[in-house]
Amino acid sequence: MSDKPEVQYITPPNNLRQKQKLAGVTGTIDGVWLDAAEKSMGNAKFDYLEAVGDDLNRLQAAYDVAMQDKANRVERVQELYAIVQLIKGQGASFGYPLISNVGAQLARFIEDCGDDLSDAQMEGVKVHVETLRLIMQQKMEGDGGPMGQKIVAGLALVIKKMTGGGEAAPV
Repeated sequence: MSDKPEVQYITPPNNLRQKQKLAGVTGTIDGVWLDAAEKSMGNAKFDYLEAVGDDLNRLQAAYDVAMQDKANRVERVQELYAIVQLIKGQGASFGYPLISNVGAQLARFIEDCGDDLSDAQMEGVKVHVETLRLIMQQKMEGDGGPMGQKIVAGLALVIKKMTGGGEAAPV
């Protein structure tokens, strides 16, 4: 027999249910709570529209500076990428998954091209930024329906052309 002590497994008691009962928690969800949560999400949706408008303004400004300041384009594209990450991360949470999809396409495009984008690649970024603005101006909720599908497909063709994936049809 070795000098090592024998391993002993200890399973702590699971008394969470008992603690819930003592705290007065029944384990069921009250309809009033659900209504309040839905109302809160509805209000947050309006706040999101304002916030994403601000984010889109910052995105446009970052794009403009990146186009003008070619010597520091890498840093400007990194700023632009950070804003895109915010936009794509929040859209679906507030009923705008199309915003998230277009933002994700733009983020992947930047990742595929690298931070040192050419002027032509920056035009691809511009198309995405303008598309994000259009989606918000039209308040295209959900996946945008058939129009949203056409938008996503058209942007995919732009990306394919910009990244050398072959000829893309005009959008």
